[in-house]
Formats: sequence, C-alpha cells, structure tokens
Amino acid sequence: MDTENRVVSTSEVMRSLAELTEDELCFLQNNLWLIKKRIAQRLDEIEKNTFVTPLSDVQLQKQYPQFVDKLKSWRKAAKKFRYDGPVVWLVKKGFTLKNHAPFAGPCYRDLEFLKDWSRLKETPTSNSLIFWIPRIVSGSKQLTLEEMIKYREDRRKIYRLPSDHCDRFGSITELFALILGLFKYTGERVPLGSDFAVSDTMFTSETGKVFCFMAGDFDDLGGLDCDFWDCTSKWKFIGFFLLGVEEI
Repeated sequence: MDTENRVVSTSEVMRSLAELTEDELCFLQNNLWLIKKRIAQRLDEIEKNTFVTPLSDVQLQKQYPQFVDKLKSWRKAAKKFRYDGPVVWLVKKGFTLKNHAPFAGPCYRDLEFLKDWSRLKETPTSNSLIFWIPRIVSGSKQLTLEEMIKYREDRRKIYRLPSDHCDRFGSITELFALILGLFKYTGERVPLGSDFAVSDTMFTSETGKVFCFMAGDFDDLGGLDCDFWDCTSKWKFIGFFLLGVEEI
C-alpha cells in the first residue's frame, strides 16, 4: 500500500484495545493469526478498489507540466479556504458506487440499498486529473440548485480559477471516489460537519420532479452516505465543492 497513507499512532491503538472486554482480548490473543489474515485481505480489497491518488504540487509539475498554471490558481484558492492539502487528484477509469465504493472506504450500510435503486444511472469515472478543494463553499448552503449554479460561477471568478473549471459539481461517482480517496490518505471525513455535497447525477421521478444525488453525512458511525435532494428545498446542510476536471 502507498507509503503516503496516514499513520495510525500507538496511542490510538491502545485506546481501542482499552475498550475491549476481557473475553474480547482473550479472543484477540488466541485468534491473532486469523485477524491478521483478514486485515491483509481487507487491505488488498482497499488497494484494488482505490481509483484516486493525490498528487503533490511537485509531482504535478513533473508529471503534468501543462497544468502548472492551473495548479497555481487552485493553490491560491485553497489558501482562501485555509486548506493546505493536495488540490490535484489522479483518477483512474472504472470506479462506481455499486461495485467499488464499499471496498474503497467506509460507506453507510455498505451502500447495499443502491442495488435496488434503478433510478441511479451511474457513469464510471474516467482517466482524469481533478482539481478539488475538499471544503464546502462558504455561502453555498440553503440555496436551490439554480442558485447554486449561479453562485458557483461567481465563486470561480472571485477565486480567479480557470475559465474551463467549476463548470460542474462532479458526478456522484467522482464525489465518492474523491471523498473516499481523501479519507484513505489523510483520515479526514468530508464534507465536514456531516454535511452533503450535491452532484450532477440526477433522475426524474414518476411525477416529473427532478432530484440530484449527493454525498455526505460522513461520520464515524455509519460511513459515507448517498442520498438525493429535490433541487429546490433550501437546507442548511447541503452545499457544493469547487472542482475542475481535465481528461488525460
């Protein structure tokens, strides 16, 4: 597994062990070989289902020099969000919620409920570089979808981001891939505060009403959730990320 993954401290492990009962500790000791085997299997599953890798600024400059100017714009914008982590993510083709997300990171109920959702028409990720600040845009909550689209363009201009970026919210598959990728490498769960980020993936109900899928409520209890929104109700926990996609 990539050495850039977050490091779990000894104190974190000790705190977890302290929560086990005497019987649980005894079982752990007597079945350590089996547990280690399962851990190895799980790590292999995560590795096979990871489609997103963060690129440092230096890595992007060396591997994709044609995007250096765009990187500079995004790095400046990230400072406005008080975010200093990766802003460019290398995405591989083929990731979907139903087939990969539960293996890539913690998901609510392992997204089993999606298997019965015929309304979710997934578009797998493509080989791309995604410029992304993993923070919900300030002021983007409690807006309708139409208002969000206008506000997104306003933010692009204010942050002086490339004119061909911020033209989308990202598909639900892209959002899940990015959010779970960030979690894998940093342990951070976004959107912060268990908020939701809207996507461009939509469906129309039998009554003709349009809904868009969204990703969020990523707490340490249930995992990253997929839900949908009617595009008109103004909720204080629904906003959007800024991102730009470059096909490679």
